[in-house]
Amino acid sequence: MAAPPAPRPSAAPAPAATPRSARAAATRLELLLAAERLFALHGLMGVSLRQIVAATRQRNLATVHYHFGSREALAHAICDLRMPAIEQARAQRLSAYLEDPPPPARRAVELLRIQIEPSAEPVFAARGRSHFRRLLAHSFVSDEIDLRRYIGSHYDRGIRQTGRLLRTESAHLSAATFAVRWALLIRSMTYLLASLEARVEALSWRKGEALLRAEMAEMAVAFAGFFAAPDEANGGTA
Repeated sequence: MAAPPAPRPSAAPAPAATPRSARAAATRLELLLAAERLFALHGLMGVSLRQIVAATRQRNLATVHYHFGSREALAHAICDLRMPAIEQARAQRLSAYLEDPPPPARRAVELLRIQIEPSAEPVFAARGRSHFRRLLAHSFVSDEIDLRRYIGSHYDRGIRQTGRLLRTESAHLSAATFAVRWALLIRSMTYLLASLEARVEALSWRKGEALLRAEMAEMAVAFAGFFAAPDEANGGTA
């Protein structure tokens, strides 16, 4: 009789976090949040690393270099902190859209809501006390740190899929015209959400959340009209 198979070794448990690693993680997060707020308020190049350290409980400039290495790496780490939740929310909504598409007349609006509303995840998570949208707005005018390129190479799957679906619903537009309008959407959405984030911060969360939801819904409707407008390059056909 054959011997029974040897039991498979169980996976080793993940090592428990040590007090030192927990402190390091807490320090890293503290630096990220301070940098996010200061970059949002003063621009990506308007704040020194020394000022970021001074805004935390840390007192050693070497701390920020130890955790991030450079200003650019620090800005990228802020994106790594915020973008996964945004992409996850967009992916969930895209999946629901594909499983049960709305009527054709509502598709452009719904796709634009999928593009716009998940982008406000940091605002919801912080109950209106967030700064990430304003930081991203600065990235459109900074030649030093190109966060658009970084996000495009790491977190653009949902954005691209939404764009492809909206392109299908905008068949009257030439490829060139659609590309221009899509770029204008991204830029306009970035600035509008940055402004909305600042306005929500000044309100109670109850009022701020209501404002946030209402204005994002109106943004989707307005941009749907933007994409539905005739293509002048094609002789104004709709």
